[in-house]
Amino acid sequence: MSKIKKIYAYEIIDSRGYPTIEGKLILDNGVEVTTSIPSGTSIGKSEAIELRDKDETRFNGMGVTKAVSYINDLLGPKLVGVSPLKQKDIDLWLIKADGTKNKSKLGGNTTLTISQLLVKAAATDLKVPLFRYINSLYQSLFDSPIPIERLPDPIFNIINGGKHANNNIEFQEFQIIPSSSYSFTDAYKIGVEIYHELQKVLAYRNSNISVGEEGGFAPDFPTNLDAIEILNETIAQKNLKIGLDVFLGLDIAASHFYKDGKYKIKDKPHLLKVDEYLDYIYKLATTYSILVLEDPINEDDWPKWSEFNQKIPKNIYLVGDDLLTTNKERLERAIREKTCTTILIKPNQIGTITETLEVINLARKNNFNYIVSHRSGETNDSFIADFAVAVQSDFVKFGASARGERLAKYNRLWQIEREELKK
Repeated sequence: MSKIKKIYAYEIIDSRGYPTIEGKLILDNGVEVTTSIPSGTSIGKSEAIELRDKDETRFNGMGVTKAVSYINDLLGPKLVGVSPLKQKDIDLWLIKADGTKNKSKLGGNTTLTISQLLVKAAATDLKVPLFRYINSLYQSLFDSPIPIERLPDPIFNIINGGKHANNNIEFQEFQIIPSSSYSFTDAYKIGVEIYHELQKVLAYRNSNISVGEEGGFAPDFPTNLDAIEILNETIAQKNLKIGLDVFLGLDIAASHFYKDGKYKIKDKPHLLKVDEYLDYIYKLATTYSILVLEDPINEDDWPKWSEFNQKIPKNIYLVGDDLLTTNKERLERAIREKTCTTILIKPNQIGTITETLEVINLARKNNFNYIVSHRSGETNDSFIADFAVAVQSDFVKFGASARGERLAKYNRLWQIEREELKK
């Protein structure tokens, strides 16, 4: 097997206009791979720390030159001559070199750059598709094969709110989810067509058709419920049936409008006590064919998560993102306390590929669902599309069917279906 000749990194600009890390790994046989790292806007308290320069005279403090220097001057040189197949050993070395629980010394963005480069370099050198190499890596780590039988079903975020848009609705994502009975090709087509139909409906209603950070439209509505109703109207315009052909999803990101034990949303004229608020969310979820319900409760309120999970219909995926942050210890607690049924998987929340796969292994052992997701600050790197296929994620969340950094991932899934899975 070839050995690492050089690893280096530099700054690029992500989809929000902020710097992030791009890294390159060169093997001694001339193979070169590149990867880049996303960044979140809505960030859970337990996520791995993203290392930023905090130099206000440069990129408003958002530069990543310190992280880049760690790769170029500290970590990269020590990996020269090492095989990229040593994924687990190198990831554990990175974790030990950082020495903190949340990657606050080196930064999760620093460690993930190297971790992803190793995966890509090994797959390229072995001349196998990236998703198949990740799949074999999982099996080698846990002695547990995952048969690759399907593509994950896409979740399209076509109305943005909350922290992802400059509008007045609190819920962060309003999603459409084509039925799992469709092939990815057909589901993608439905997502694209509904996106364009929504633009027409919004224009007819004189609503704002600018887009948010994840490519979805960012209109102002009197309430969050109005956004749900608009989606129902749009789907009906395409002669598709809600709850049969297409389902809805919500990423509520409730921690961002929770304060002092109460929730504030435009749907109600007053501050809502916790139980009053959850009664309203339950009514929405059970009335409007909601299939995926993410972060409906403040991330610190574990008892209410457990209580809500016992109440909500079992056909609804109750998803923890801010609650769980791709964190093994938090997932163990969620399994123990039955707080939700599904974890969102974001490699940059934990900082290495080995740790991400460990979380997925824990979920699989406990019949816990998982969804592989992008971040609001993205790049054109399609790594997570291959990753999602490799681990057979239930769904993928890559944003709307618009903007290059989102489409790079959807188009990669389309390519895998067209060129790989039909062989």
